[in-house]
Amino acid sequence: MKRNHLKPVIVILALMLLISSCSSPSQPVGGKLQVSARHPNTGIQQGQMFELQLQLSNVDTVNVHVTEIRFGSSFFEWASYEGSLPALNMDQQANGDGVIKLDMTIAPNGVENFVFRFRANKSGDVKGEWQVVASSGVTAIETTMKVAGTTPTNWEPGVSQVEDAPNLGPIPYQAVVQITAYIRMNGEVVPAWTGSGTIISSDGLILTNDHVVSSTRYDEVVALVVGLTVAQDQLPVESYYAYVVQADAARDLAVIKLAEDMQGNALDYSQLKLPFVPLGDSDALDLGEPIVILGYPGIGGATITLTRGEVSGFTAEEPFGNRAFIKTSGTIAGGNSGGLAVDSEGRIVGVPTQVGYGDASLDMVDCRPLRDTNRDGYIDEYDDCVPTGGFINALRPINLAKDMIAAARRGEVNVSSGGAQNVAYGDSGTVIFEDDFSTQNSGWLVSQDEDGGRAYENGEYTINVNLPMYLYWADQSFAYDNLMAEVDVRVIHPAGDGDFGFICGLQDNEHFTALEISEDGYYSIWKQVGSEYQTLISWTYSEQLAGAGPYRLQAQCSRDKLLLAVNGILLGEVYDPNFVPGSFGMLAGTFESSGIKVGFDNLKIMIP
Repeated sequence: MKRNHLKPVIVILALMLLISSCSSPSQPVGGKLQVSARHPNTGIQQGQMFELQLQLSNVDTVNVHVTEIRFGSSFFEWASYEGSLPALNMDQQANGDGVIKLDMTIAPNGVENFVFRFRANKSGDVKGEWQVVASSGVTAIETTMKVAGTTPTNWEPGVSQVEDAPNLGPIPYQAVVQITAYIRMNGEVVPAWTGSGTIISSDGLILTNDHVVSSTRYDEVVALVVGLTVAQDQLPVESYYAYVVQADAARDLAVIKLAEDMQGNALDYSQLKLPFVPLGDSDALDLGEPIVILGYPGIGGATITLTRGEVSGFTAEEPFGNRAFIKTSGTIAGGNSGGLAVDSEGRIVGVPTQVGYGDASLDMVDCRPLRDTNRDGYIDEYDDCVPTGGFINALRPINLAKDMIAAARRGEVNVSSGGAQNVAYGDSGTVIFEDDFSTQNSGWLVSQDEDGGRAYENGEYTINVNLPMYLYWADQSFAYDNLMAEVDVRVIHPAGDGDFGFICGLQDNEHFTALEISEDGYYSIWKQVGSEYQTLISWTYSEQLAGAGPYRLQAQCSRDKLLLAVNGILLGEVYDPNFVPGSFGMLAGTFESSGIKVGFDNLKIMIP
């Protein structure tokens, strides 16, 4: 099947286009292997993800066998390993070193490229050493990087003080800000999306949503600009640059810190004295209690907007308990996402949250597409987009953010981008089908042509895709209303940006649902409805997928929920009211690269 609706590949050097870089070629050992490293030299901010590129070149006339890539312990004193492209497992050694085991042969004049992702957790001048272990010997590369702290000058002793809030009244609009995320597009830094936030300390801590301030798979956030509310009837005034100090994708909450004025000058925090709101207690809220919501309605920078409502209910979600969301009777404009919800005394009790509110039936009527993510040649409403409009009817309770706020006040930096990784998933039910693929009589399609193929091979069922922008699957008729499945899956031949997983609700080539993970550490749930590609869960990074696998992939397809898990850990779930049961199977696909081959084994299909 020709694939017109697929995710885009990660732009490997997106960060490196924004900041200065250094490249340090090594001397070949025995004239056989040459190693070069490219990495950002300056411009890394504490809490920011950055990338290191390693290139291995065989400059001899015989093969070179590579067995290890080693990172010195100094890397892990200031940065955490977030994954690689292609996906590789890193073993942490007792002495603090990180070691990636390889079994790679590079032919004469051959070149292999790797990209490693790290998160900068500390500031300062960093020196480290990489080592590549090969049949030609050990090649060492020294790296030097500078990480700028999110705590600029005049912040003493590095802790935001807990203080009494000023009397802003029951409608503290003065403490609400607009946050604009800037990305690089076509070589220029441009505003991409906006959200709202709330000042929670006079020296510049702001509470907002994670999705308002964090990069997407497609676009790296290069700057956050905070616009202050100077008057009720005026547009926000862009006043400060800010950095992320605490972020949690599972909660969709973040705390950012003001760092510089618009001229790039460091701030004297003792002189800021910004208006801020005190923290309330969301656990004390009762049904029917009045709530006021404040924020900016969306892209275009309209004036601050007030919405009144009342507590209409609570929604449970693991692992956050019975009050994971507060439901309200008010219809909140989508741009208020990240903004302020206060009780009758003007205390913050919740954060309006556009993403992850748990109801896929509510349409986002203003969702701004930035890239041609489905690769149909158009940037339109069918592409993955940044939700900036639509309507919100749920709040994240302030009590879910209090530990993050306390850590931010202590000057700590912590960014978690992996989703609900601590939620265990265990499926159970009546097994209706099992297959270890040891025999070719179990009913799966066998085919092979220039586009790709499906086969029983060495005790596995394999799907290979030879062309870019293609999707291959194999299915059988298991059209149950509620179906669960699990399978062992591994990448036999990587493409670098391929994806694979389950297909369910299959009616024909234009009506189905896919639950997938990717080679570069992301997962998604999406569906095809006629000519339309519809995203149910956008491609989301997970630390559970940072390694090379193999994985035990688990899924549930039903009218009640669509769920995807890996190795017993929930990745994501969503409710699709329009789901129609149909055939079930396994699939693999490509984007810009081709040649992926995936092996499936030990399939088990169950019903409750």
